This record gives sequence, structure tokens and C-alpha cells, in this order.
Amino acid sequence: MLAAPSAGAHTQPGVGPSVLPKVFVAYARVAHVSIYGSESSSRVRQTLANPTDDGTLLSFLVRSLHQRRALVYLPTRPNGSTGWVPRSQVRVFGEPYRVTIDLRAHRLSVWRAGAAVLRAPVGVGRAVTPTPAGTYFVVSRIRPLDPGSVYGAFAFGLSAHSNVFTQFGFGGDGRIGLHGTNEPSGVGHDVSHGCIRMTNRVILRLARILPLGTPVTITHR
Repeated sequence: MLAAPSAGAHTQPGVGPSVLPKVFVAYARVAHVSIYGSESSSRVRQTLANPTDDGTLLSFLVRSLHQRRALVYLPTRPNGSTGWVPRSQVRVFGEPYRVTIDLRAHRLSVWRAGAAVLRAPVGVGRAVTPTPAGTYFVVSRIRPLDPGSVYGAFAFGLSAHSNVFTQFGFGGDGRIGLHGTNEPSGVGHDVSHGCIRMTNRVILRLARILPLGTPVTITHR
């Protein structure tokens, strides 16, 4: 379970009160968010700037909520990093959507409040440049200047990072993306440098419904 409901959390705009979210996301409300190593630590381990380097609102996927701090997944290396952020420095919202990606089956599934709303084939990393499995979240939403480029009509930057490359594409540091493609023949195969590709029709549908912080679970069954 990523998080437990809390009286201090809000439902995300557009989500009815009858939907009880099981996942929460946190959006920064200050220029620099302090990251602590534990719930009770008084020493700041690091700070993250808001907005991020590419001008995007700093967001986190919440792992658990506590009265004063929230344990969150971080958008930094190494993959799966977590830290504690003060509740006073973020706004917490319930998130009904989640995405799962099965690398072996080349299949993406989108869920809303526990019900599947979309399933689609995807292209994933090659054996020498694999897509890293793990629990991640959406950190940026990008509309490429040229929809005919390798990133297609739309792209999401994820908190995942390549285990092979230290830079490319989505803001540097080898960040993995979830994006469309100008070569749809590669969908359903191991074709990429680690990013997840899908048809432009599918990515544009996701662009209409998935906000920052949406959890993305990548598995290799």
C-alpha cells in the first residue's frame, strides 16, 4: 500500500468525494522543499527546488502520511529513493489514477479507482538498455515542439532513471520517459534506450487524464 487515507489530505480537483483514494501525491508549496532522512530527524538531508530545472511544479508520490511529515518517493537517483518532507511545505491530494507497465508482456494498463480504463501495447528498453523496474511517478508533462519527432505527440517524464545512461531527453540525468512515437512499428517490442513508447493516439489520451505525481509501477514478470 502506498499510503493510508488522512484527514489532512484533500481530494484532487475534479474527483468526487464518493471516491476514496488509496494513493496520494504531494505538490510543493514553497520554493525549496526540505528532505529529511527520518520522521524525527532535525537535520535536512537535501533540498529540492520548486519549480524544477525544466520549470515544472515539484511533485512527489506519497508512500505514507504522518501528522507532521510525509514519507515520499523522490524524483532523484538512485531509483526508489525516499525521504521525509514537512507537511507544511506541500499540499497533499488524493490521486485516483495509477499506471502499470508489464515489460515482458509489453503492456500498459491505466486504472482509475481500482478499475481498468485503458490497456495498450508499448515498446520498452532493449536488453542492453533496459527499462528499470520499480515504483515511480510522473514528474513532468511535455508537449514536443515537433510531434513528428522520436517523442511523438506528447511525453511524460518519470522519476525513473536509466541504469545505463547518465543523460538524455527528459531533463538530463538519464531520466526515463513515457511518450508517443513517430515509429509505431516499434510498439510491442524491445526497441528503446529505456523509455516506454506507445502510439500517439494512446499518449494523447493519457495526456488528458494523468496529472503530475501519478504512480507508475513497472514490473518484469
